[in-house]
Amino acid sequence: MVEQFKRTFDEASLNELGKATRLCRRERDATPYRLMMTLIQAFAAGPLDSIASIHRAFNALCERRMCYKPFHNQLAKRGFAHFTRLMLTRLLNELACSVLRFTPDSPFARFKQIRIQDGTSFAVKPTLAGTFPGRFTTISPAAVELHVSLELTSEMVNQVTLSADSAAERQYLPSPEELIEELLLADRGYYSNRYLRVLDAAGGFFIVRAKVNMNPMICKAIGPDGCEIKAFRNTPLKALEARLHKYQCLDLDVRFGDEADEDVFNCRLVVHPHLREDGAVRYLVTNLARESFTPEQISDGYRLRWQIELLFKEWKSHANLRAFDTGNPNIAEGLIWASLCAATLKRYCAHATQRIARVAMSTRIVAKCIHLVLDDILYDLMHEPARLHSSVERAISYLAANARRAKPERDRKTGRGKLGLVHVGVPA
Repeated sequence: MVEQFKRTFDEASLNELGKATRLCRRERDATPYRLMMTLIQAFAAGPLDSIASIHRAFNALCERRMCYKPFHNQLAKRGFAHFTRLMLTRLLNELACSVLRFTPDSPFARFKQIRIQDGTSFAVKPTLAGTFPGRFTTISPAAVELHVSLELTSEMVNQVTLSADSAAERQYLPSPEELIEELLLADRGYYSNRYLRVLDAAGGFFIVRAKVNMNPMICKAIGPDGCEIKAFRNTPLKALEARLHKYQCLDLDVRFGDEADEDVFNCRLVVHPHLREDGAVRYLVTNLARESFTPEQISDGYRLRWQIELLFKEWKSHANLRAFDTGNPNIAEGLIWASLCAATLKRYCAHATQRIARVAMSTRIVAKCIHLVLDDILYDLMHEPARLHSSVERAISYLAANARRAKPERDRKTGRGKLGLVHVGVPA
């Protein structure tokens, strides 16, 4: 872990990256290396209320007396956003490792990866409406959205893209060729018959929540007792909508489009009429075989999508992912990437502690408390490399004692462990 820190935050490499992105030409006080270390420390700590707070953190961590104006000018450069974005890519590539796996008897063990796709948005300063127009122009004239692909077993982001909140979500889905022998989990905002048909033909798999206004033709209907409901055969779904609530669960073979149509799409539709308290029907479209995956396993598999919602909560609650009072788009974007850099390092520390201490860790608790020990690691990395080993050991001991998962036995019964998902390196 010490060597990983040294390699990832190598001063010469980060300064070269800053020059390549034109963040700087000459290394003065606010070098790219010092700037990145400060940003990670500031965003990983408690609530961050202003750019001035980052400036004060810079002077404390780097032991400098830099004035606010030249510090702000460094952030305002066009290369700042480019530098922090490439730094996030570096962290995601360097710090990813396998922390979860499915037991061999789980049907989900067959997939190379399980990708969860979703997006999160928040408003930024209204003066940025020209660069980042929002969907709700009256309430939030300027807003951004992060389109994220999360890999389940590493609990790390595969891909993240920043766009204006007004941009359509589907265009940020991974290409079908990237998902061969992988499973995609996505909410109804990403539902597209054409995309799923191409993904199925490419050899990828999916569980996607469908929109309630779809109307495929039912080819075969299996009731909760496992018997076919012949009265539903060759009937449009909308014609049976009022009768769906008689059943706890339905497993349907459906067809989108006419049989003679080149774009005809045959798939499986799992219907849960009583799953939600408000009575809304939930439709899950999938191409997983009925012989290998029961309707309950399809439903529990889709629930794994909640892991990305927990990631977004970590970003916003414990990594200061939010709007700052700036009308400069370079600063606004750069600080977003800096926040994700800090969040990525926090998750790495949770994963590394799990592998070393052999205890199941809670990434949420780590995100809340790691700043209590991370400051020492960053300071030693910059000023006292000989003490880095002891500060990392102290951090591992602290996290292993204070940030482990609270009820792993509950996870195995009703949580993500229900499908055979276990922690790598942790005794059963």
